Amino acid sequence: MKHLLMTATLVASAAYAAENAKIVEPEKAEVEQTKGHQEWPSLDEWANAEKLKEGQLSAEVLLGYEYADQSGNGLKTANALLSRTRVSYEIQNDEGFGGKILGQYVAPINDHFSPEDPAYDTVADPESFRLHEAYLSYTGYDTLARVGSQEIILDNARFIGNVGWRFNAQSFNAGLVKNDSIESLTLLYAYADSINATDGDINHTRQYHLMNGEYKLGENNRVSAFAYLQRNNGSADIDTFGARFWGKNESFEHNAMLAFQRDAYYGSLSGMLDLEAADIELGAEYISGGDSSREQFQTLNGTAHAFNGWADVFLGTGAGLPLGLVDVWLKGIVTPSESLDLIAVYHYFNTAASTPAGTFSGNLGNEIDAMVKYKVCKNFDALTGAAFYMKGESGSPTPDKTVFWIRGTLRF
Repeated sequence: MKHLLMTATLVASAAYAAENAKIVEPEKAEVEQTKGHQEWPSLDEWANAEKLKEGQLSAEVLLGYEYADQSGNGLKTANALLSRTRVSYEIQNDEGFGGKILGQYVAPINDHFSPEDPAYDTVADPESFRLHEAYLSYTGYDTLARVGSQEIILDNARFIGNVGWRFNAQSFNAGLVKNDSIESLTLLYAYADSINATDGDINHTRQYHLMNGEYKLGENNRVSAFAYLQRNNGSADIDTFGARFWGKNESFEHNAMLAFQRDAYYGSLSGMLDLEAADIELGAEYISGGDSSREQFQTLNGTAHAFNGWADVFLGTGAGLPLGLVDVWLKGIVTPSESLDLIAVYHYFNTAASTPAGTFSGNLGNEIDAMVKYKVCKNFDALTGAAFYMKGESGSPTPDKTVFWIRGTLRF
């Protein structure tokens, strides 16, 4: 017990003035690339390639506390203390060949949460050890090629992402090719055979053909078109097609996306105004529902925590929601200093236009989210935050839920 109190105190102290431990997913995966191609090495040079041993070794330790209380389910309130240790080694030689291996261990410090103890509310970070990333790569001829376990983040991670908020995160066992040969145009194709899921297991039931093309419209705006073909073992295939337009002009950022699959539809639109004192964002997202699974839009294996409220009440969008979802939000970000961010979000949730006959239709609920992120020093940052979901009209199937976090991350 003394060990648990010391651990919680350490994390809480660091997070009192806390910042992002780079848990929130990035807008887009960026990969350093070497343009052109150098001379291929001889066999003798390969045999004596000492430079292959000159890689970068890094490590990361994440400590976290999560409180989760969902009303009406008869379970105890979760109070989870968790740690994650990552060790990675990355290398790339002058000819463009490289690779990376990243092992991680997620360890519960206590068992006051499900799945460790089913009597408690859920905190979706089970104990797990795995190679989160382990791939070989080649960079040359304006092309990046990778094969092995790897994180793949496309567009804003809504449909394909790394779920970086969860301790286990998500990676794909895949082959990927990305090409920049044509000016202003980036083309990507990847095939994922299986998924290293956030529950610590390998999901062999979903395979993906991922195609994404991104075009720069001047300096500040971009447009992309994508086709994500999901192959489910033993069930119907799901093809997702769509486009996205986003960018920043002076003090205004915009983001719009449309997508469809079978008889289901998705749309989102948001704008952020960059003021001196704060950034203000207003946005809306529509996810169709309906009587049949064909009408229920699935957000595939994307990052979910960054969307539809941090209480994670609507994670079911990954498999489709019969009621669908309309999410309207207002977000404010204040940055008093370079190392400190204060964030607040309000969400209004409603059912979609088409819902199964005889089911609830109307206001699902409201949510208020708040977070403080602080970069303590070069190697340590932390955050603290909370989410309060409040049930809407009488008959809404989504119960009240409160979540609170403290996290601190040390990198070396």
